[in-house]
Amino acid sequence: MASGPNVDANLDHAGELIRSAAEQGAELVGLPENFGLIGASERDKLDHAEADGAGPMQDFLAAAAARHGIWLVGGTVPIAT
Repeated sequence: MASGPNVDANLDHAGELIRSAAEQGAELVGLPENFGLIGASERDKLDHAEADGAGPMQDFLAAAAARHGIWLVGGTVPIAT
């Protein structure tokens, strides 16, 4: 997976990969570091930082894990502090 600056596109791609892995029998799926966003600068991460426990990337991970009945590891989600 090669992420870019578009969070929605990255999550869509991750969703396809997760679905494929689950269909092949995976019980644990790991996504790469910064799967949801690779920005042009550190500022991009700040602009997309989520509240702890809720946000598009965290919601995506929770929903995908539940939908497919798998353990899911997402590498780095920007969390606002």
